[in-house]
Amino acid sequence: MEGLDIKKRREELGLTQKELGDLIGASRETIINYEKGKPIPRSKSEILNKVLQEGTVYNKKVVGEEVVRFAEPIENKNGNRFLELPNGKFYMLMPLAEFEVQAGFLDNYQDSDFLMDLSQHGIMVDKTVQGRYVAFRVNGDSMDNGSSHAIGRNSIVTTRELQRQHWVSKLRYRDFPYWVIYTTQSKLPLLKEIIEHNTEEGYITCHSLNDSPEFTDFRLYMNDIQALFYVIDVNRTVSKKVVY
Repeated sequence: MEGLDIKKRREELGLTQKELGDLIGASRETIINYEKGKPIPRSKSEILNKVLQEGTVYNKKVVGEEVVRFAEPIENKNGNRFLELPNGKFYMLMPLAEFEVQAGFLDNYQDSDFLMDLSQHGIMVDKTVQGRYVAFRVNGDSMDNGSSHAIGRNSIVTTRELQRQHWVSKLRYRDFPYWVIYTTQSKLPLLKEIIEHNTEEGYITCHSLNDSPEFTDFRLYMNDIQALFYVIDVNRTVSKKVVY
C-alpha cells in the first residue's frame, strides 16, 4: 500500500493520523512519513493492509448521522496488542527486534518507550493470550540448510519468552524445537534447535540445521543462559541455496 493510498483510505474511514498510528503500534509522525511516501517496513505494511481493508472492525463508519468508533485494541500485561478481526480471530502485535537492537535488547525490553520505538510484527491467533511475545529478525545462516524447514537470513521468528522458574523442568523442545537464546558468552542472541535438555547436569544441547563444519552441536549450561524464547511461528524468506 503506497503513501497516497494510505492517506486516502484513512480519510475515507474517518481516522486521524494518531488513531491509525495507535492501531498499528506507531506514532503519528510515522504515519505522516508513510503518507509522504517514505519506505514502509514489510511488517508495518502487513498491519496497515489488515487495518485498512474493507469491512475491518477497527474502522470508524457513519451509520445515519452517528459515527461508530472502531474497536479498541486489547492489550495484555506485557504490552502485546490484539486487534479483533471480522472472522473472530485476532491479529497479535509484538515488538520486532531488528539486527541493530538485538545486542542491547535484554537491557531495554521491559522499557515501554523502547518497545514503542521498535518495528512491529504481527501474526494471526485464535484468542488473546498472556505471556511476553517478541519477534526477532534472523541474522546468519546456521539454520539455513536449503530445505523447506530452513530459517534463512532475514526471516522473522515469533517467540514467547519462557520465564526462568520454568527452566528447572525439562524444556518442551519436542513441541517447540527452535529457540532464541541469550547467553553470557555473546551479546547477540542465538537461534538454535534444542535436541537435549539434561536437567541433572543442567545443560542443553544446541543444534544447527546447516551441516557446515562451523555449525557443530554444542552444550550450553543453564547458568550461562540469560533468556530463553521458544519459536511459535516462522515468517520465512526464500533460501538462496540450490539443492540438486
